Amino acid sequence: MTEPWATVRIQLVRGADGALANDAVDRLDALGLLLADEPAVGGVERRDPGTLVNAATPEQWAYTTPPGVEAVVARALALAGSVGLRVSTEVEVHHDDDWRESWKRFYQPQVLGNGALLLRPSWVERRPGDPEREVILDPGRAFGTGLHESTRLCLRRLCMRWAEGLRPRTVLDLGCGSGILLMAAARLFPGARLWGVDYDPEAIETAEENAVLNELDTRAKLWVAPVDEMELGPTSELEPVELLLANIRPEVLVPSAGRLRGLLAPGGRVLLSGILVEEASVVRAAYQAVGLQFEPAADDVDGEWQAIELRAPP
Repeated sequence: MTEPWATVRIQLVRGADGALANDAVDRLDALGLLLADEPAVGGVERRDPGTLVNAATPEQWAYTTPPGVEAVVARALALAGSVGLRVSTEVEVHHDDDWRESWKRFYQPQVLGNGALLLRPSWVERRPGDPEREVILDPGRAFGTGLHESTRLCLRRLCMRWAEGLRPRTVLDLGCGSGILLMAAARLFPGARLWGVDYDPEAIETAEENAVLNELDTRAKLWVAPVDEMELGPTSELEPVELLLANIRPEVLVPSAGRLRGLLAPGGRVLLSGILVEEASVVRAAYQAVGLQFEPAADDVDGEWQAIELRAPP
């Protein structure tokens, strides 16, 4: 007989007008990252309209044991307060199969770009006909499982540009999170030099673990730094970037437009995501103002999220 287990469902509480703050989802993601480190928590997963287990509004689900429920609920509420969120919690105790197997079933393999790339968890074996190029990614403490719309937009665009013949020699992922975009680029562009940067040490630790899992730890250079420290120069880790990825919110992207422009090689591309549809025009204008040319694509919206690609002059 299996041991009972429990879930703590953490939902955003809408304002009196029924709306959520623009950055509420980001703060909910931050809550999930912090909660994942708690001793009583065995795993945290994000559910939203784009995940396999659908939810109308983004939620975090924490897995624990019945004795751990009280501590997890208390910590979730405290963390929500620390990041300025109003949340509700719902507890359910389960008596069926082991929670470890239950939450693993949430993550299934994904075939991207008409067969260009496979994204799968380590516990799922390859299937006949799966793409040769693959990224193995286990859900962890950092953002980026491939399930969020902003990540899917980037992955689809990378596969599209690969199919069109793009072959960048240098790739930088700013705000790399789990490292998913950098590892996808590594598979699609095997000759490229790879750099991944994040301000969060936990994210870099997770990205390093995933790089080892994919045998890319000798190719990818990962380090902790904020976006406003990124620059070219004799003491820099970087050289001119031919493909720059930034799945970050507009409050970072907009003021960083000039700095990111300065990192690009002539003709280099920047792919921006983490942008709500209603925010896209402001972000695009900021990057066009520093001399980048907008590169439109038909498939640049997924749900409420939009990706923006721009290119430096040759």
